[in-house]
Amino acid sequence: RRGCYLSHETGTHATPASSCAANEIHALRQCFGADDLRRLVLVNTKCLTGHPMAVGVEDVVAALALSRPRTPPPPCPAGTVVDEYFGGGLTLCGDGARPCSYALRFAAGFGSQVAFVLYASA
Repeated sequence: RRGCYLSHETGTHATPASSCAANEIHALRQCFGADDLRRLVLVNTKCLTGHPMAVGVEDVVAALALSRPRTPPPPCPAGTVVDEYFGGGLTLCGDGARPCSYALRFAAGFGSQVAFVLYASA
């Protein structure tokens, strides 16, 4: 109940018909359910670094999220509107973020290369 999820997608262009971002949120809802997803802090570095560079820093961000009293600051400027296709019930990092005991990182590459890593604080 004190986890964060480092998302693969940037959250842009979230239309359900043509977007990995919408599919990722749908999969999280299916896996965790609406109530537990609401408790999971969603973290994303790609909107700050760009897609290729974020791959190199996401493990570090996961470690920092576990070692500090707060998750990373929000990646988007104040007043940014979350895409309507995501629906409600999402906790984005920075909006009252809290300490995390677990960090789940999702990485995907071309050619269906997929990896999940679960980190836990001591």
